[in-house]
Amino acid sequence: MVRKKARDMRDGIKLSKFGAGPSFPRVISVTSGKGGVGKTNIVGNLAIAFKMLGKRVLILDGDLGLANIDIIFGLNPAYNIKHVISGEKDLADVIVNGPRGIRIIPAGSGLHELVHLSQGEKLNLLNEFDRLDEAFDVFLIDTGAGISSNIMYFNIAADERIVVVTSE
Repeated sequence: MVRKKARDMRDGIKLSKFGAGPSFPRVISVTSGKGGVGKTNIVGNLAIAFKMLGKRVLILDGDLGLANIDIIFGLNPAYNIKHVISGEKDLADVIVNGPRGIRIIPAGSGLHELVHLSQGEKLNLLNEFDRLDEAFDVFLIDTGAGISSNIMYFNIAADERIVVVTSE
C-alpha cells in the first residue's frame, strides 16, 4: 500500500497513504497565503481534538524555514527534518512525542537550506515516509505561508486542505 502510494506521488499524484496500518491516514494540510494567521495553533488544536477522539496523530512541521510546532508544544527536539533530508537520520529517528501522545516531525527554524528542497530531496523524504513502521489515523501538515514549491508540494500531498484567512 505504502510503496504504491509513494510511487504515485513520484508520478505526480498526491501522497496520502503511508504507515503500517490496515487503513490509510487522513492527510490534512493547514495553509495560508500569509504568515501570522494562526496555522500552527489550528494544527495543534486539531491534533489534540483528534487525539481526544482516540485517533493516532502525526504532525509534520512543513514550515521548513520557520518551524514552530515544537515551540507551541514546549518541545526541544534534538533532531529535525533537516537531519532526514541530509541522510544523517531516518524519519522514525526524528519523530518526537508531543502532548497526549501526538507524534511530531519537527522542522528547523532559520535553516535556509530547507526553504527550497530539490525534487530529489522531496523524493528522498517521500521514501522515508514509505519506510515508517508506525501507523496513523490522521496526518496533519503545518505548512509555511505563501505558495512556494515546498508549500504547494505539501498541499498537493494532502487529501484535504484548510486555508486559514483573516479579514485583512
